[in-house]
Amino acid sequence: MITTELYNGQGPGDQTWVYLMTRYLAHKLDYDFGISNPERWKLTNLNINFGNQVTGGESPEGGPPRKLPDGIENYYVEVKEWHPGFRDCNLTSFDPGVFDIKDNTKLEGYFHYSHLLEENSALFSKWLDFDSVISRNPVVKGKVICNIRGGEYRGVPDLILPKSYWDMALERLGNPEVEIVTDDPSYALSLIPHGKIFNGNMIEHFENLFTAEKLVISNSAFAFFPAALGLATEVIAPKYWSRYNVSDGFWAMEGDKHDGFTYIDRDGNE
Repeated sequence: MITTELYNGQGPGDQTWVYLMTRYLAHKLDYDFGISNPERWKLTNLNINFGNQVTGGESPEGGPPRKLPDGIENYYVEVKEWHPGFRDCNLTSFDPGVFDIKDNTKLEGYFHYSHLLEENSALFSKWLDFDSVISRNPVVKGKVICNIRGGEYRGVPDLILPKSYWDMALERLGNPEVEIVTDDPSYALSLIPHGKIFNGNMIEHFENLFTAEKLVISNSAFAFFPAALGLATEVIAPKYWSRYNVSDGFWAMEGDKHDGFTYIDRDGNE
């Protein structure tokens, strides 16, 4: 069995990435899989198979496990590449070593591998129960949703997207009426004053993203999966992803780059 752990404080997008990649590696390598601490899974609206039960093990966040789960003998940490000029700037696109792991291994990492998502979209949609989400949230013709990430992003100048990004994205769409899905309504309205805030809890926000015909998203994993696996006809996203504001051509993380999105840079160019 190969396994990974869901951590306290881990966002639903990152949880989805590590779940999918752990299950996918088990599928490709013909191993069993299991997810430790499935009770921490945040998207409880999804009917998820967490695999075999994982018992034992104690893992501090961000560090190696003090003790591996029962029956697990190996520990594999995703190989990452960091930008020398920017703090916490992860350039990782893909770690091929994950396909060489032995059975009975615990995985640790981000595993944002969009090319695998694109190659296996139908399988991953099935594993995530997205067919049922799509069936109960039909696309509304002409509906445009902006997913604006505020909160702790506002304290990170390299990360937070400027008002100009949203202005340029909406101009490309003809300046339509906009519904906003956000964790920070007052901040979102400072960016798009004419926007209509969607009120709901996190799960309602997530499901509402599937109703958009067109999406403008932040450099956040929250909207990535509805945008990549939903039915929106157009998705606009920030070029260079989490370093839109400072990149001179590098992507952070490059593994988040999805061929189905339209990426715009600081000048509004693709």
